[in-house]
Amino acid sequence: MAVKPRFVPACSGFTLLEVMVALAIFATAAMALTNVAMQYTQATANAVLRTKAQFVALNEISTMEINREWMTGTASKQLTQQGETWQIDKSAQATISPNVQRIEVQVSLMNTETGKVEAGITHLTFFNAKVASL
Repeated sequence: MAVKPRFVPACSGFTLLEVMVALAIFATAAMALTNVAMQYTQATANAVLRTKAQFVALNEISTMEINREWMTGTASKQLTQQGETWQIDKSAQATISPNVQRIEVQVSLMNTETGKVEAGITHLTFFNAKVASL
């Protein structure tokens, strides 16, 4: 009885070169996705910070309107809201009407460790009207 030779294919499995190319492609894609995820996280953190600053500015404007505060010149103050310390700078400018003034409100983030302003986050303008006393 004659033994039949088994057929062994010349190419079975992946070569080392194919595996290395596949790993290089995967590594490049993983680095690109990591970079996109980091940018997304940073953009989200910046959006949250800007939103907090907008709330601080709107709260300051609302307080001025409720108290019927009429400004002259400029004013600055620091306060803690939304879990951060903020610097609020306000400046008043006259308008055509003597009963209306333009108020610029700048909200900046304070670095509590150094006690210095880090960066201006938001800037709002509103028009403050004198209300006649009843």
